[in-house]
Amino acid sequence: MVLSVRNVFLSSLAVLFTSSLLSSQASAATYYIDYAGGLDSNSGTSMASPWRLAPGMQGFTRSYSHQNGDIFIFKGGVTWPSTVYPWIIKNGGGSGSPDIYTTNHSWFSGGSFTQPIFDDGSSHPGATGMLNANGLGYLTFNDLTFTKCGAPQVADSDKCLVFQNTNDITLSNNTFTTYNWIAVYFVFADGANHSNFTFTGNDWSHTSGAIWFASAAANTAMHNITYTNNVFHDYSSQIGGGVHGDGAWHYFAVPANDSTQYIDGVNFSSNRFYGDFTRSYGSDGAMTGLFFVEGSMTGIIANNDMSFAPAQANMFQGLIVLFGKGNTHPMSIGIYNNSLANIGTNAMSAGVDISEGAYNVTLKNNIIYGMLYPIYVEDPAGSGTSFVSDYNLLSGGSGQLVWGSSFQSYSQWKASGRDTHGVLGVNPGWVSSPTNQHLTLGSPAIAAGTNLNLLMLTLDKDGISRPSSTAWDMGAYQFLGTVTTALPPTGLTATAQ
Repeated sequence: MVLSVRNVFLSSLAVLFTSSLLSSQASAATYYIDYAGGLDSNSGTSMASPWRLAPGMQGFTRSYSHQNGDIFIFKGGVTWPSTVYPWIIKNGGGSGSPDIYTTNHSWFSGGSFTQPIFDDGSSHPGATGMLNANGLGYLTFNDLTFTKCGAPQVADSDKCLVFQNTNDITLSNNTFTTYNWIAVYFVFADGANHSNFTFTGNDWSHTSGAIWFASAAANTAMHNITYTNNVFHDYSSQIGGGVHGDGAWHYFAVPANDSTQYIDGVNFSSNRFYGDFTRSYGSDGAMTGLFFVEGSMTGIIANNDMSFAPAQANMFQGLIVLFGKGNTHPMSIGIYNNSLANIGTNAMSAGVDISEGAYNVTLKNNIIYGMLYPIYVEDPAGSGTSFVSDYNLLSGGSGQLVWGSSFQSYSQWKASGRDTHGVLGVNPGWVSSPTNQHLTLGSPAIAAGTNLNLLMLTLDKDGISRPSSTAWDMGAYQFLGTVTTALPPTGLTATAQ
């Protein structure tokens, strides 16, 4: 199977990742698993004597005694078929000793290493998923491919990986081509606190939503979600037949206005969106957003590059959608140094859509370009009372921004005290949008932002240092060339490229 585009260093990173884990977990066992060449009657403790299945897979017959920090190495290039699912994870690790499901790049079938594949054969596993963990913690899944929980152009309500009432979960460097509604579903319904979720280096496509977090009981809270350096692309096969897509993230609570249910400590940063998100079948269904919150959230959305191609009318509600849903738990979201691109007709979209009491939202140093309305604040008497927007480059197809029922020109927006230092109604001077949102020489976004002096933003999306004391560039990427005077707005339009 050809892996989706990802950073070229991931293969070597996975080897280092595995080696460090092996050395740090001396008290736990390491097991090797090869569906094609293993037997559950083997010892499982060497590459020469691997198991066929992992504990919890259907048909696993081996007696297994769990230790915190056990490591399970899957042979590269091998596929585990639909007959082994649902895979019920029955054990978690401990603090400092997570159970780890991963690879060793020196052990593979074929001419070179490819990720092991967990293929559910389009079985539509419903709410259980092809993999399920309930009430566990300290689990890491690294360098694996999960595929075919559903089928292309078939509407479903299936989840692929399901985590119930869990904590300390890490998904890193995996490939998700799940062909279903929700690729990874976290649900919390026990009236407790759940912390420490890390998603990094993953590649997500052919789904309508990469990760959903949902809570459904009073006094349930989720803390410390780090969702960084992932790529999201080509959802089109699953958008249609009434299915609405939620991109990378959807959080909601039931009921949404329950102030004892909330999520905080979210760091959604340095992620990349590209490719086809159009509706591909049927007459209804579309993308809702690439980041979608319904309820109370605290955190940052920063350094993300959000684009798509081709464009389609009535495609997105907004790229970032924040609905407070009347939840009165303290809320604060910083939206910083993102590049949001909509190149082509999209009659309904906003760049950032804020409503229903999504309080304390601050936008700074963003480029929001091409969509009908770069910013749409639906309830100025609610969300708008604490809304802050400044140092952004905003330019939309309508030439307007929205403040409740008021459609405001750029000059009216500024006259109302928003984006006093913003650059409005001009082309950002990207290299080749929607495929490349780096800045070109003379871009009006260069040195037009503010120095936010935030530790997590001292590097841009490419890892380039931002200035320590002078003005930052707007958008996800700091310009590295020779800076000249910014191009004047004359002659630049929201559609010129």
